[in-house]
Amino acid sequence: MSNLVQLYGPSFSVFVRVAALVCEEKGIAYQTGKEINGQTIDIHSDKHFQLHPFGKMPVLIHGDKILCETASIGRYLDRIFGPETLQGATDWERAQIDQWCSLITQYIDFYVVRQFMLEVVFPKGDSGEPRMDVISANRPAAENAIAIVAEQLGDKPFLVGQQFTLADAMLAPMLTYNKDAPAPINLVNAHPKLLEYTNRLRARPSGQKVLQPMSKSR
Repeated sequence: MSNLVQLYGPSFSVFVRVAALVCEEKGIAYQTGKEINGQTIDIHSDKHFQLHPFGKMPVLIHGDKILCETASIGRYLDRIFGPETLQGATDWERAQIDQWCSLITQYIDFYVVRQFMLEVVFPKGDSGEPRMDVISANRPAAENAIAIVAEQLGDKPFLVGQQFTLADAMLAPMLTYNKDAPAPINLVNAHPKLLEYTNRLRARPSGQKVLQPMSKSR
């Protein structure tokens, strides 16, 4: 099987960035974008839905294997390109990492990115302006989600335990995007330890490659 991993989806996508971070951490050769094995596949085309039944990203193509859903992709890459380094040293750590991968995917992303930040990134108001009433209405839930992450981090160097894990990879793109966001939606800066953690994630060699501001990653 080829060592090249193909990640279907744009490099600025939050979850494509998660998979790319895993590849960087593991030293895996990879590429991102809409081209798979030399063929361009348009987003939400019939071929895209053949790769992911709900038309989401990323999708991993590795030889003849196709895998969707970000946490599953991360676990697969960590195992196949072993030894495993991103899933904890004990059964309890592994369970906590799985828990936080789920929480980040299902709730943190929803409240902070989908319901809050995207109103500024892709505004839906008249004349292409952000709807400030929507931002105000969704702000408490986004602030609560960020506060939950800050509480979990506490004084630890990483979200779960003492080592960088898949949970940190899942969280890093969301936090760096929020840190770079304008004042109306920037929540990370209100939590000094979370801000320090975000900066450390970006300073990692993998973060320097992947966690660039959106304007530099297109």
